[in-house]
Amino acid sequence: MRKILLLLLLCSISSMAQETTRKMIETAPDKNNQKVIKKYNRFNYRSFTNYSYSGILPSTKCPYTAIFGVDTNSTMSNDDIEVNFIKKWVPNPLYSDEEDRVYFVEIENKTDNPIYIDKGYCYKVLNDGSQKFYYDLKQQTDSSKTERYIAIPPHSKRNLSDYRWAMSKNGNYPEILEYPEDFDWSAAEAGISKDFLVGGDEVRYTENSSPYHMSFVINYSKEEDFSTYSMVKINFYIRQLIGTYYPELVKINSADFRMRDVDEYTITSCDVLF
Repeated sequence: MRKILLLLLLCSISSMAQETTRKMIETAPDKNNQKVIKKYNRFNYRSFTNYSYSGILPSTKCPYTAIFGVDTNSTMSNDDIEVNFIKKWVPNPLYSDEEDRVYFVEIENKTDNPIYIDKGYCYKVLNDGSQKFYYDLKQQTDSSKTERYIAIPPHSKRNLSDYRWAMSKNGNYPEILEYPEDFDWSAAEAGISKDFLVGGDEVRYTENSSPYHMSFVINYSKEEDFSTYSMVKINFYIRQLIGTYYPELVKINSADFRMRDVDEYTITSCDVLF
């Protein structure tokens, strides 16, 4: 037992020593950075005369859809990498006739050499300041569930997280092994009440006036041992709030919803207040 404890202590000391020897290399946005950011700030919702959300929800509920924008002081592109948030509709693991709308953090290696991502040092900062890591260094022990390291070949792209699940042993529910992004937000936490907007109304915010923010921090390295690393930080904020369901959908009649012409860079998320 004493030998085991000694071994664990030595491993811990070795890990701490490795952490202290890591050196951060500062990087700056490249000339393409603002062009990438603008892609996420273009869409503005306006009501369509044939759209109505009445009947979708009981009158005691209120749907609010947030459209997220990117702060202009974010770094989405530098000489090494470019980061994009890719919207996809994927099959629901439980209901074969339904799809889930998710986002993938796509990292492009712009260099002629491999780029390495340690997901234990990549995280999301929520509106309340708390951090959500992509790999839990304390709890994650089963490598079959989530891989900690990602190697991106030269001039290639990889997702920070993918969408993987497996059905439970009894087959009644899916076990989510890895989930990408859903941009969940809390209207209550943002100070939004259920009577703030009526159906179809909208309000717009600036980076400074927005009631809700979240950030993505991605650490990457050109060295496989991560002895040196660099960081990019991408700040999102709610720039438009709409009293309706997702603006990607148009209600044609009581049973028919169609996709509206919303581009792939429009990031939305809905919260329903009771």
